[in-house]
Amino acid sequence: MNILFYCTFSNEKEWLQEIKKIFKGQKIYTIKNKTNFNDIEIAIVWNLPDKYLSKLKNLKVIFSPAAGVDHILNLPSYKNIPIIRLKDPSMAKRMSNHVLSQILNYQLKLTLFQKAQVKKIWYDEMQTLLNNKIQVGILGVGFLGTFVGRYLKKLNYNVVGFKNSSVKEKTPFPIYIKKKLDQFIKESDIIVCILPATKKTRHFINSNFLNKMKKNSLLINVGRGISINEKDLLQHLRTSRNFYASLDVFQKEPLPKSHPFWRHPNVTVTPHVASLTVISSAVKLMHKRFKDFKRNGKIKSDVNLIKGY
Repeated sequence: MNILFYCTFSNEKEWLQEIKKIFKGQKIYTIKNKTNFNDIEIAIVWNLPDKYLSKLKNLKVIFSPAAGVDHILNLPSYKNIPIIRLKDPSMAKRMSNHVLSQILNYQLKLTLFQKAQVKKIWYDEMQTLLNNKIQVGILGVGFLGTFVGRYLKKLNYNVVGFKNSSVKEKTPFPIYIKKKLDQFIKESDIIVCILPATKKTRHFINSNFLNKMKKNSLLINVGRGISINEKDLLQHLRTSRNFYASLDVFQKEPLPKSHPFWRHPNVTVTPHVASLTVISSAVKLMHKRFKDFKRNGKIKSDVNLIKGY
């Protein structure tokens, strides 16, 4: 089959090399090739410009080489073509490690001690909470959110989740739905945002949401940058001296050098690295779904177009 590969990742060449290796026997094209776009049946793309999607008249399946799919759904030429999103346990493990690192940094007061080291200050003993005394709220209980919640639950944290729709699968932690959002916010000591990018999740975390959080809590965002109203968060940080935020995603990336987040003492900035894709693992997962499609002649989309994820 004819496959188009396009992505804007810095390691694009590694991706292409691995795809050619695993998808052996298939014709792999890039937009740099002299390609007859009408012959393309499969696309593996990230941030494909709409001018190219509009030319793919016989496209049957689109693979996203990462968890997000808004980069496809937002294209004007997208017309209900099945989308296969990446659900890679390797990515989920990386995200879980990242989230745990930020929880421990907050829980054990490591940032305070790092600052004290610079000033050569020796603090007296400071009690820190044990895991079972901390409630972590997972905002967005999809594939990644469920994995992170299970991981933290095994470490004896009190974990709760919030999901806007009904829960189909059993989880080892309680999940609040819709009208219980306020309860979810007020009970959580730490909130981990893993929301997808949709119209409904834009600025989901705003002043109203932040004011319901505990005054000395931690907000971690490893989902999408649009979930947080950044102006509201900065204002909340000004008035809540014991409130902390660990942000891995932003409305504009790379984060502009002039952005206040860089220099705020209560904000940890990481450059969208919480769940980096493991290329070899990701390509093998995509190839498995590809073989199923080739064998059956049809494939079910992973994305609910009404929900947008």
